[in-house]
Amino acid sequence: MTSTIYGPLCTEVYDITKPIGGKYPDVPYYISHLSRIGGRILEAMVGTGRLLIPLLEAGMNVEGIDTSPDMLAICRKHCLERGLNPVLHHGDIENLDVPGKFSAIVVSFGSFMLLEKRTAAVGALQAFARHLEPQGRIFIDLELPIEDFKTENIVKQRSPIDCPDGSTILLQCTSQIDWLNQLNTTVIRYEKWKDGKIVATELQNLSLRWFGRDEFLMCLRENAYKDITLCANYTDDLQPSSHTDTLCFSAVLE
Repeated sequence: MTSTIYGPLCTEVYDITKPIGGKYPDVPYYISHLSRIGGRILEAMVGTGRLLIPLLEAGMNVEGIDTSPDMLAICRKHCLERGLNPVLHHGDIENLDVPGKFSAIVVSFGSFMLLEKRTAAVGALQAFARHLEPQGRIFIDLELPIEDFKTENIVKQRSPIDCPDGSTILLQCTSQIDWLNQLNTTVIRYEKWKDGKIVATELQNLSLRWFGRDEFLMCLRENAYKDITLCANYTDDLQPSSHTDTLCFSAVLE
C-alpha cells in the first residue's frame, strides 16, 4: 500500500483546520457536476467527510473509501451527527475492490498525489476503470507542491492548533524533494500538550507525487479514458495559466 496513512493526531489537525461546512472551492464545483451525472458516486480518499457530507446533503448517492481508520471514524461521527449513514469502505484505491459500479469517481483536493509511485497512480486509474459504468466519469484534481519546493531541508514550525479539549498540538515539518521521481516527502512531527505536559506524539511521512499537466493527460489517454477536460481552480472554462493553479481533470471511460 503506497498511500499515506493518517494517524490520530494528523486526523485531529485535519478535522480542526478543514472543518465540515467550511468554504471550499471544490464543494460547489462537485455539487454542480455530480448532480448532473446522478447515479452511484464514489469519493476516493474521503478523509473526514469534508466533501462527502455536502454531497450527501445535496441529495446525492455517494459512498466513500479511505485507507485511514482514524479518518473514517471521524467521517462516520460527522455523518451520524447530521443524520447521515453513507456506505464507507476501508481500503486503498490502487487495488480498489468494492461491490458494483459507479457513474462517477472523485478524488479531490490533490489527494491523488498521495500515491507515491507512478505505477500506483496508473493502478488506481485502471482500478477506477474496472469500477465505472459505461460512460462513467472520473474527476481528479492535482497541484504542484510549490511552497515545499522553496523550503527544502528547512525545519518549519507551524502555527499551534488549539483543540476543543483545551490541549494544543504543535507541528514541526521539513521537506525533501526527489526531483527525478517527482516526489516531495514531508516529515511532520506532532506534539499534543495539555496542562504543561506532552500527552501524545506522532510522526508522519507525507509523500506527494506531482504530475506535469501533459504527463497526466497522457496517463489518462493511455488508460482508456477519453473526452478529457481540464480547467483551473474549480472554474469551468478557465484554463490553467500558472504553476500555482489547481488542475481539475475530468474524463470518461471509453
